Amino acid sequence: MKIPFFEGELIRRGTLVFLATLFASIIAFFANLIISKILGPESFGVFKTIIYLFAFLPMLTDFGINVSLTKYIAEFGKESKKVKYLISWFLKVKIISYLLLTIIIFLLKDYIALHFLKNISLSYLVFAGIFSAALTFFSVFSFIALGFQNFKLFSLSQFLNSASSAFIAILLSPLGIFYMILGWGLGPLIGNLPIIPFVLKKKIFSGYKKIDMKKIFLKFSLPIYPIELSATLFTAIIPFLSLFFSQKLIGYYSFAFMFYYVTTLIPNSLSAVLFPKVSELNGLKRYKDAKNILRRSFLYYSLVAITGLVFVILFSEWFINLIAKEYLPSLLIFKIIVSLGFIFGYNVIYINYLKGLGRVRRYAFFVLIQNILLIIVSFTLLNAML
Repeated sequence: MKIPFFEGELIRRGTLVFLATLFASIIAFFANLIISKILGPESFGVFKTIIYLFAFLPMLTDFGINVSLTKYIAEFGKESKKVKYLISWFLKVKIISYLLLTIIIFLLKDYIALHFLKNISLSYLVFAGIFSAALTFFSVFSFIALGFQNFKLFSLSQFLNSASSAFIAILLSPLGIFYMILGWGLGPLIGNLPIIPFVLKKKIFSGYKKIDMKKIFLKFSLPIYPIELSATLFTAIIPFLSLFFSQKLIGYYSFAFMFYYVTTLIPNSLSAVLFPKVSELNGLKRYKDAKNILRRSFLYYSLVAITGLVFVILFSEWFINLIAKEYLPSLLIFKIIVSLGFIFGYNVIYINYLKGLGRVRRYAFFVLIQNILLIIVSFTLLNAML
């Protein structure tokens, strides 16, 4: 059984989202590369610790709200009065949670500077981090657009978010690291500016129909929360390591971690096609065909992974010396972390296959295992450099 229109539409929309994310990721990568050269290892370590820490902390207060918005907006229908109440209720919860988070971070600013940055005199950078964390609130509008299946707006948002963060941070680099963090933090606001008028036109705070939001929150949002959180744990790796190691070592690691992230772009591109196709085949109970697609994806990716591993093993020293020789002391970290990225690519493909089959718990388990292994290897490598 084939569904040509559905399949074509799905691939077209998926490709649009993927390309927007891909180009934004490429821009962000080169921006990080430029910033790493501007700041040098130690200051780059401070910069990345702040960026990742204040990207991760808001995720702790999400409570499954973002994914709930996408799911139930799509489920209730675009024009449903229930959708208005759903959005307004969750936005209110978001605002309260962000206010509480901001207050807590402010009270702990000296603790954060001392333990994460290893220098209490850098507590002023925490204010830039608070600003960045507060602006991640606007990311909720991306999930609302996704729920309304407005893929053009969602894709534009994803692109503007990453690209503007990178561009403004570099633009403000002559003013120092504080302003670079502020510039990077503007991304979620700029990225979601096109979506906000779209949402406001829905008049979400009037003409709504009340529904049992506590039931949705308790039976879906909270149960899905730890699963969603496990998928974002990679953003906590650098802040976690900064608790134990100097910012210079964190800078070396952050340089390698940039390239680790790049290695995930290829398997994620394969997954962009794999996930919706497996979802369709799962609905049609064509499980054998789904497994065949997984095997072919592994085969195609193997060509990339083997080539990448050979390059990393043989040419890493030449490559680092060419683009940023001040990071040569991190050669061993670079080789192992980037190689690990290519190996984990197989897991990235597999977990998207599991997600397509609806095996959410197993999906979360393999994501968690990947992040735990990355933390263990990373900790061991940095400890060896002491």
